[in-house]
Formats: sequence, structure tokens, C-alpha cells
Amino acid sequence: MEIRTLERGEREALLELLDGWPLPDGWRGRDFFRRYVERDPTFADENVWVAAEDGALLSCVQIFPRPLRVAGAAVPAGGIGSVFTRDAARRRGLAERLMERACDAMRARGMPISLLFGVQPLYGRQGFEFWPARAALLVRAPDAPAPAGPPGVAVSPFDAGRDLPSVRDLHARYSELLPGTVARDDALWAHSLANAGNPEEEFRTARAGGELVAYARAALLSGVVSLMEFACAPGFESALAGLVARIASERADDPFAARAGRPSAELRRVLVSAPLQLFAPDLAVALASAGFEVRDLPLRNCMLRCLDAEALAARVGARPRPGEAPNAFLARLLPGQELTFWMADRF
Repeated sequence: MEIRTLERGEREALLELLDGWPLPDGWRGRDFFRRYVERDPTFADENVWVAAEDGALLSCVQIFPRPLRVAGAAVPAGGIGSVFTRDAARRRGLAERLMERACDAMRARGMPISLLFGVQPLYGRQGFEFWPARAALLVRAPDAPAPAGPPGVAVSPFDAGRDLPSVRDLHARYSELLPGTVARDDALWAHSLANAGNPEEEFRTARAGGELVAYARAALLSGVVSLMEFACAPGFESALAGLVARIASERADDPFAARAGRPSAELRRVLVSAPLQLFAPDLAVALASAGFEVRDLPLRNCMLRCLDAEALAARVGARPRPGEAPNAFLARLLPGQELTFWMADRF
């Protein structure tokens, strides 16, 4: 048995292994994960740990480099994903050994934090702890009027050539104070635009006086329309609420409804979002005016681990308290109830 990183020429073998993963939303494993192998600019063979025997890949774990905003600093972090073992090779401790190697590698590469989405005993044994993150459920009243939008605001689909520079600037200003968001560079923007859709993405922008003042992105995730990311300039919460209302509106030839196998009106009246009450109370008020009820939604699948408390302390300029465990130090800097990880950065 070999425990090692992926070798050159094994990417198709990796996709063949991941093809055994039963996925929601009608995906085959090889097609879903191919996007992350071929279209994620951060993908590297050295970030994939595998267990191989007799020339076959039996198990894998992947590191996804993502700098997270923690205590006002962009801290290098490693997302953990693509954790999979063939049925016939399970209960041999392979995933455990791969997780150990991946955590060691992240620590050695200067990533003091790791996060993943999925709660399993395996992760707890590797030092990951459940993080009590929150989300919001947006439920639009069936009799809510069609969204009109504020006067003087023009709404249009996202056009990368026209909108991307303004969207990037607004994203940075809106997200920089939100703990847990990803500090995107060019490569991570390319990843987000290439892979956030499932496979479709609904991306709308709003402009006032020719300036971009709001945007919202949505995709169908596990049969639910999810607001993957949004932002607005100060004072333009009503423009953003109008975009969200448009996303929540019934339409003919709805690709989300066709994929989910549900009527468009039924599917779109319930959206999942980031926890608005924590960082966007004015937006919550604007959404209520647009016919939405905003409900708190606990997340049950977020786990984090502090891999190196000293390295984290150096990044954020704060020290652990005497006797404070690494994960407790991280929880003080990045409380679960404040964590905002945009789904547009998912891995």
C-alpha cells in the first residue's frame, strides 16, 4: 500500500475513483469533480493525497487552498474535500491516513487553518471540531407582487467583460469585514466563475447612474435555490433586495426547475442565504419589504481545525491565552455564529 500524492498522468484515474460517489442534482462523480481538476486554477497534483495498491487508486483526499478573512487578516487556509474510498477498500483506515498526511502538508505549507463541510467521526478524530455556523432561509409570500425595483436602477444579467472589474471591487469592499469569507485573487475569481454554477448560475447586477451598486448570484444546490453570494453599495439594499426577488420569481423554461423536477413557482419561493441578521440588517428589512420572511437556519455540516496556533497568531497579531487550546483560540478569532463562507467559493 502506498500513501502519497497524486502522480503525473493519474488525473483520469482520480476521476474514475470519484465516479463511484453518488451525488445529488443528477451529477456523475467524474463529471462533477472534473470541473475542479480541469477548471480550478488552484488544483495541483501535490494537493491530492491518495492510497494506491497494485496500480489502482483506492482512496483520496484533496486540499483546496483558500485564504480566509480572520480577525481582519487574510489567513492561508486549506479546505478539505473529495474525501472518498472505494467500497471494497473501506474500514482499512485509508482515509484516516490520508487526512493525517493532508493536515501535516497544510501545516508545513503555512496553512494554519483547515475547514471542511461534512460532519463525520473521521474528521473529529483528526482534530476537526463542529463550528456552529448559521445561514438564512428566505421564504417569499406566494402573493408577493412582481419585483419592481427602486427607480433609476437598471437590472441586467452579469456580463464578465462589462461587469467583472466592478463586481470584484464591490465584492472586496462588502466582504472584507465578514469573518470567514475568501480573499479572492485572480485565480480564485476564475475558479468561482467557472465552478459555482451547478451547472447553471443565475448572476444578476444592478446599476444606478451607470455605476454597479449591487449583484446577486444563485445556483441550485441539492435541490434548493441558494444565494451563493451577493453584495451592495451602502444605501442600495433595496436594489439588492430587488435582485433577490427576481431570483425568487417564477419563470418559464426554468433550468433550475427542470433539474430539480419541481414547478418553478414552488422551487423559487424558498431560498437559502448567508445569515443576514448578523451582518446585513438593512438588507433584511429591504427583503421584508419585498415580501420575504427571513428565518434563522443553523448549519450542521461545518468543521474547522487550527493546525498551527503560533502561525495563526503571527498572521492576526493576537496571542492564545495561557492554556488555550488551538481550536479554542480559532473559535475566539472566528466565532461560528459570525462565519460567512460564500457558497460561490465552495469546493
